[in-house]
Amino acid sequence: MNLLINNFKWCLVIIGGFVLVIAFLSGGRYLGKASVEVVRIPDGARMPRAVIDESGTMHVIYFEGVMSGGDLFYVSRGRGHDTWSAPMLVNSEPRSVVGMGPIDGGQLAIDSRNVIHVVWFQTNPTRIFYTRSQQNTDLFETQRMLWTENDGSFEASPTVATDLEGNVFALWHAGGSEDYERGVHLVVSRDEGRTFGPVQKVSKMDEGACGCCNMAALTGLSGEVYVSYRSAAQNIRRGQRLLTLSDAGRRFDDQLIHEWEIGACPVTTTTLSNGPEATKIAWETDGQVYFASVDRLDVFASPQGTPRFRRKNPVVAVNQRSQTLLAWGDGPGLRAGGTLHWSIFDSSGRQTNQNGDGPTVPSGSAPAVIVQPDDSFTILY
Repeated sequence: MNLLINNFKWCLVIIGGFVLVIAFLSGGRYLGKASVEVVRIPDGARMPRAVIDESGTMHVIYFEGVMSGGDLFYVSRGRGHDTWSAPMLVNSEPRSVVGMGPIDGGQLAIDSRNVIHVVWFQTNPTRIFYTRSQQNTDLFETQRMLWTENDGSFEASPTVATDLEGNVFALWHAGGSEDYERGVHLVVSRDEGRTFGPVQKVSKMDEGACGCCNMAALTGLSGEVYVSYRSAAQNIRRGQRLLTLSDAGRRFDDQLIHEWEIGACPVTTTTLSNGPEATKIAWETDGQVYFASVDRLDVFASPQGTPRFRRKNPVVAVNQRSQTLLAWGDGPGLRAGGTLHWSIFDSSGRQTNQNGDGPTVPSGSAPAVIVQPDDSFTILY
């Protein structure tokens, strides 16, 4: 009997060791469940956008104020800390940020020097603004205007991305009173945001751009810049599209992600996240949220179950185990933040049994999510 027990124990040791070897060789993809933390940004704030640097410090901007004009604030939280830094004002011109809903506010990117780059817009007249943090401080430079127009057709925030070569890419969609006349526009800084070149249109001429759906940009693993936006061809074909900028923004390719025929702007948001193997993109189509890898746009993943309300404002993040967190809000109406929900998907895109729901997202807001150095996820709302 003792011999049988000892043999059984050795079998468990061998099996355990085999599992550890598989986990090591797979980069940790099979090492248990992912940890998820849900964190409220400072009271009264909404529309958080977040990035994390190599030290594990979270950098967050958020909006405060009335819908027609408010302010952006910046806070940070170091690794292992549970409190935010004192808020710092981002915009130097008071109440120059539109904050009607989750499509507005500001967007940010971080460069290799840990400088934070921020873009946002103001209406009447429309002006697109840019600023960056001063290196090694929490202070921001005086805001600069990148572009202006007088026809009042601008309704959603611009976006920004950086690369390792010191380039800063600011993008927005504009160009006409009708959505089908619009397009994605780009300005590039070749000197880390000190100066910007001329504005150029980079999307397909006949695709348009949905006026009150936001867009998102992120530099991919090989240096290309991915831009997710919603088209508006003939004011009906409002599919989600992926614009890929290569050669530091000198060349571009524009392709369909997911078609959606609807005769009005659906007011949607989109996000991107880099994983260990590919960049992933999240979007909404007809009340359901999806994500896919940019190199396999034909393979979608979405959460199971039937929502009580529209699923909206998806955010995606991928850790080094290739686990993907998709978070969103279930809610009626265009400005409703809805109830926060999230699901973890494995490296093959299958939904796991790790799912959660949480508090109500503030009206006119949407969640944000980032990956911590230990491969856990933090959802901000």
